[in-house]
Amino acid sequence: MNEAEVVSIICKHLQEENWQLWIDDHPIHKDLDYQKHCLLIGGARPDIFGLNNVKQVFAVEVKGVKDYKKAIGQALIYKSGVNLSYIGGVRNLLDKVSNIAISSGLGLISVDESDSKVEILNPLYHISPIFLDDIRNELMVLQNQKKKNRSFSSFGRTHIINYFAPIFLFQEKSTKTKEELIHNFEKVNWVNKAYSELISGANTIGLLDSNENKYTLSKIGQFCLDHFTAINIDSLSQLQEILNKSKRNKSVYSEFPSLAKFLQLIYFQNPDFKQFVSILQSFKNTEITSKMIIDKLILDYPNLFLNFFVKPSIKDQVISMFLSGNKEQLKEDYNKTISDFGHYNFFFAFKRHLVHLGILSQENTTFYKKSNDLDVDNDFWILGDDILI
Repeated sequence: MNEAEVVSIICKHLQEENWQLWIDDHPIHKDLDYQKHCLLIGGARPDIFGLNNVKQVFAVEVKGVKDYKKAIGQALIYKSGVNLSYIGGVRNLLDKVSNIAISSGLGLISVDESDSKVEILNPLYHISPIFLDDIRNELMVLQNQKKKNRSFSSFGRTHIINYFAPIFLFQEKSTKTKEELIHNFEKVNWVNKAYSELISGANTIGLLDSNENKYTLSKIGQFCLDHFTAINIDSLSQLQEILNKSKRNKSVYSEFPSLAKFLQLIYFQNPDFKQFVSILQSFKNTEITSKMIIDKLILDYPNLFLNFFVKPSIKDQVISMFLSGNKEQLKEDYNKTISDFGHYNFFFAFKRHLVHLGILSQENTTFYKKSNDLDVDNDFWILGDDILI
């Protein structure tokens, strides 16, 4: 049996046991019909990962006809981010390393070559994996993910009320294409003309669900629309009045505090966003530097760093740095890291977003110069006093 065959048999068995799983998007798995994703755990990528039938996080390093001793080292790395780490492989070959694996706290998933029967020997439960929060968050996003775009950092610098405008376009029709949404915006002459960006932003927040080129109002979007209606904002024209009342350099939180707190609750439905704010709170001080944030993401939340901070077009390059053990290079020259790999908007539009919501204090400043001019030691993120998590 080759590795792909073993992966397929193990996945089929785990699904029959009601385990929720994904497989690594390595080319060796390209013909396998399972959900694929690249997950980083301590600089390595498990072949199979997910949640077992009691919601424990697991990872499996799978081998075919060779490299079983190497598999032990890789599975030990996974223990830093999961509750249960396994080696999967052909039974007679797996038996040769079973004693070492079991004594190291690893589990075994064996496949009988004659009849494809699968047996699982559970490992010791690992109590405090250091990357578990990052992995749990990644799996939570994957469970609910209906879109590829996950980065709030890609948002443009625009008033956040604009991102709620698309929900008012679904009052008469439940499904619309992107072209129909843009046409509707043009008909009402919505002031912000970046229609595609507003639609994408509403999708990222979770207000809209998308399937190919068709959009529907999500449950969160419907809840939000009902709330706006309840406070007598039931049309795009009335929403536009709220925007018109907003003063330049003011925020939603300073002008409409109750609305800002409601919008916080909507944003916190997104696991990535909630995780990021929790990280800000974990510093236990009110003034946090950009350097502190970047370091924390690189060291403890590599998956959030990749999906929240790194530009999509550069993601594979940064993954290679993590896998080769060179992630410290990202901390050697912060301006180069930001310029080469990061979303400029992270320090610009996204930070302003947090000020609008009241998550960051109104005294925060946002960066608007070239990336090379950003002083990460003196760019502060000052927390607000009214964060609802």
